[in-house]
Amino acid sequence: MGVPMLQRIYKIIKEYNMIQKDNNIIVGVSGGADSMCLLHLLKQVSRIVPFKITAVHINHGIRGKEAEEDAAYVRDICKAWDIPCFIYNIDVKKEALKRKCSEEEAGRAVRYEIFEKVREETHGDKIAVAHNMNDQAETVLMQLFRGSGMKGLGGITPVRDHIIRPLLEFTRDEIEQYCLENHIHYRQDYTNALNIYTRNKIRNELIPFIKKNFNPNIVKTLYNMSTLLREEESFLNDEANKHLKLCIKEEKAHLVILDNPLFCSYHPVLQKRIIRIVLERLRGQLKNIDLNHVLDVIELSRKGTGKKLCLPNDIIVKRQYEDLIFQAGEELFEGFCYDVSVPSTIFVKELNAKVEVIVLDKENFNLSHQNTCTKSFDYDKIETGLHIRTKQPGDRILLKNGTKKLKDFFIDEKIPRDERDRIPLLADGNKILWVIGYRYSDAYKITSSTEKVLQVRWIPLTKEEV
Repeated sequence: MGVPMLQRIYKIIKEYNMIQKDNNIIVGVSGGADSMCLLHLLKQVSRIVPFKITAVHINHGIRGKEAEEDAAYVRDICKAWDIPCFIYNIDVKKEALKRKCSEEEAGRAVRYEIFEKVREETHGDKIAVAHNMNDQAETVLMQLFRGSGMKGLGGITPVRDHIIRPLLEFTRDEIEQYCLENHIHYRQDYTNALNIYTRNKIRNELIPFIKKNFNPNIVKTLYNMSTLLREEESFLNDEANKHLKLCIKEEKAHLVILDNPLFCSYHPVLQKRIIRIVLERLRGQLKNIDLNHVLDVIELSRKGTGKKLCLPNDIIVKRQYEDLIFQAGEELFEGFCYDVSVPSTIFVKELNAKVEVIVLDKENFNLSHQNTCTKSFDYDKIETGLHIRTKQPGDRILLKNGTKKLKDFFIDEKIPRDERDRIPLLADGNKILWVIGYRYSDAYKITSSTEKVLQVRWIPLTKEEV
């Protein structure tokens, strides 16, 4: 005789640390065999490890009177078992249209949104759903047909964030037998027999065919395979994250820069995983990213500098010298640096502007000509040569209160982070003469001993002038 389900589920809950003492567990209850079995088992476990159970039932608005009867049954059974119960009604067809997805996808999304809403409102800890071993087998086959990699073929996880699946190691037959032995009535959903969804076709046609002709234990076989793949997936992800940490040169909210030579030295398996990790960090998900996009990034990493790749989700990947740059949102501003000879006119194409530079004798200098876009400096104080450029590490500016790092100046002036890379500077080495449009340095100011005056004009250009 096998181990009773109560003992098995208690062992699973402990093994995966699914529930702790005094937790509030939100349980999705459709009224079908799986969820009624889960609700009954958790009620028994709560007598061993005290925790609260809150049931949630969702009427999807598809099956009319039958769905209303499902809701009434769940409400009545929860009342009999002394379990708080929340009933929600949704129109899954409208939700599918609004979300531009299938009814199946919309139903799943709304279910989890409601579960989360109840969890927050009732100060819940975990959300328990009744996926079983047969669901796992169906999911693995669906992922196989989609061409998924190891992660997809790993199927449903026993624990994900605060979602727990205590029945994942039980077959549908075992669940129905438990309901029978414990006199648990459950509702039947006739739509499960309709082969209008891919999952239903796999459940009702494909798996029975495989059982009959190839492997009578196919459900258990697919479950075991998914478990092994999840273990290997976890190990490889840990390795990829370790190697990613070694090759990250810079990381911001919408930017990741990798050391390209180091990245290219990694095994292709790690390269693919690193790319997926980076893309997911930038956008929080991998929707619309497939293997071909990942392979395109690997190919880009092997090409010469200056190449660029546009990916879904508004992500740009660039190869720039020894950097592999991932940028989310608008294209990364690369900066600029122009040598300044005197006199000269420099066109700064990156900012659609020009700079006019001249040297005057002090007696020809008129202080009244100074404004936001025109500044003058003591020409003889310049030490290494002038540049019009964007910020660089080590930049400093002398103000009335002393020398300050340019980074600190930007912070003090409350200049938005995403604007700092674009601000033009007049620089003498790493000493800043002028943060154009903002402040100029006291180190180069004109004094009574000044003989020659450097006058610089920043002139924005119109579209016609560019």
